[in-house]
Amino acid sequence: MWKGRVKNKSHFSLFTLSLFIFALVSCYDDLGNYDYHELDAVEIDTTDAGIQAEYAIMRFDTLVLEPKVLFRGVEVLADEAPLDYTWTIFSATSGSGASAAIDTIGTERKLNTVISRTGGNYFVQLVVQNRNDGIRQFWRVPVAISEVFDGGWMVFYERADQPGYSDLALIYNPWTKLNVNYNRYYTNLYETTNGEPLQGHPIRSLDIAVSLASGNNYVGLCTDYTLVGVSENGIMKALEFNEFFHEPPATMHPTWYGQHGSGVMSGQSSEVLLNDNAIYTNTYSFSATEGRATKFGVPKFASGIGELAPWNAEVPNTLNYGIVVYDNTYHRFRYAAYNAAQLEEFAEQDLSIAAFDINNTDMAFVMADWGKGTSQGVGLRPYDYIIMERAGTRYLAVTNFSSSYPSDLNIGVGLYPMDALCPDISTATTMSASHVGSFIYYGAGNKVYTFAYDSQQPASVAWEAPSADEEVTCVRIMKYYHGTIYGYGMVPMSDRLVHIATWNASKGEGRVYQYLINPASGILATDRHYEYPIPGRVKDMAWKFSMQ
Repeated sequence: MWKGRVKNKSHFSLFTLSLFIFALVSCYDDLGNYDYHELDAVEIDTTDAGIQAEYAIMRFDTLVLEPKVLFRGVEVLADEAPLDYTWTIFSATSGSGASAAIDTIGTERKLNTVISRTGGNYFVQLVVQNRNDGIRQFWRVPVAISEVFDGGWMVFYERADQPGYSDLALIYNPWTKLNVNYNRYYTNLYETTNGEPLQGHPIRSLDIAVSLASGNNYVGLCTDYTLVGVSENGIMKALEFNEFFHEPPATMHPTWYGQHGSGVMSGQSSEVLLNDNAIYTNTYSFSATEGRATKFGVPKFASGIGELAPWNAEVPNTLNYGIVVYDNTYHRFRYAAYNAAQLEEFAEQDLSIAAFDINNTDMAFVMADWGKGTSQGVGLRPYDYIIMERAGTRYLAVTNFSSSYPSDLNIGVGLYPMDALCPDISTATTMSASHVGSFIYYGAGNKVYTFAYDSQQPASVAWEAPSADEEVTCVRIMKYYHGTIYGYGMVPMSDRLVHIATWNASKGEGRVYQYLINPASGILATDRHYEYPIPGRVKDMAWKFSMQ
């Protein structure tokens, strides 16, 4: 009896609890949203859209992609659909050394953009997001990018949009790169590649040929703030200022960057830097395969040295001279012997045979270039042509450091007064010397003049800018210091092409003009030319070495 009553009570309790829970559930106010609908379906379809399975392009080529996008089963042809588009590019490789950067390159349904990433394998990806529900659809395609910077014409300029910063342009056309039939140019390459422009006003860009193997050389970019080395194939920063030295100087203040020697004899050429009024050299060996492994050592020393001019004799006899510089305070040339550390005086000059005394010129350095000398071709024994100034009068001084010895008595081989024969020479800001004809170009105002110094005839206008507002800032003749590369015809249009850079301050725009010339007279062929806008004021231009 006792146990039975307990069992019945248990059944009653469970029944009562069930009724209570049922009542609670029945009284619950359902606040849920049960207005169901199908998702706004989005599809990306490449069928019959002209889309390749993969792409191989050159850096800075324009990539155009337009896959079909369907919204609710209907192809989107306008922007009324609630869709957002994001195109990105990112590396297809991972691991050590791979770039993790993801760049957004478009926000429209159709991609039409210049691809600036450096050489490598990438994915280009489209993401389409539905703004109604946030759901995204993805599509990607492999893109292989090749570099194009294996030659061409370098243009080094101060940025118009960022004064006090420098950048690099490259020009490719049949006159500046062998065996091409296209015309391309690229600007702001340093910033595009490295994320920011180069600090400082431009001084010089120089591609020193240390190796015949592509990619083993670097281009030196020197500003009044720093010196950097960039990869010759990609313009990626490879060397910071301190990395050029075994022991970096305490002060970083470059005023000149160049080279010394004709490059023909291995181990007899040097990279040159004038920094904080101290001259540094880096003797390197020319190689068919290896790149440069040497660095700047300690600076040359001398007693009683003044302010050194932003210059050095670049193509001398390297066994006779390790370096030749000009003391602009005491108006004298100085040299260091091959692999020596001290700057020394030259022998006393015989003014009965020398045109002027290189130990006491009584003239201030203005600007210079190397040009026609005792021979051409592989020997490459040019003279140095220097515009100098004495008491407000300008002269063209010609020196022979290419085939002379420090003991020679007549190293100053020519001195030509310019004021009476050369219009606007007092305001000239740039010059270039021919290596074939006996003439120089100089730029003043909006004109370029030709001065045939041997003839002693008045200089003539070789070229005038299309606008009076354009100021000539740089003139360069197509040539290269390396005797073997130069002599065997590897430099395109060698001695037959002039490059003229101008700056229009009112428009904030630079331009580069290229003309073929008569190499003996300097007369321009005006029936055709190339012309390029440059986003800044050009300071220097030079050929970019290429083994084509």
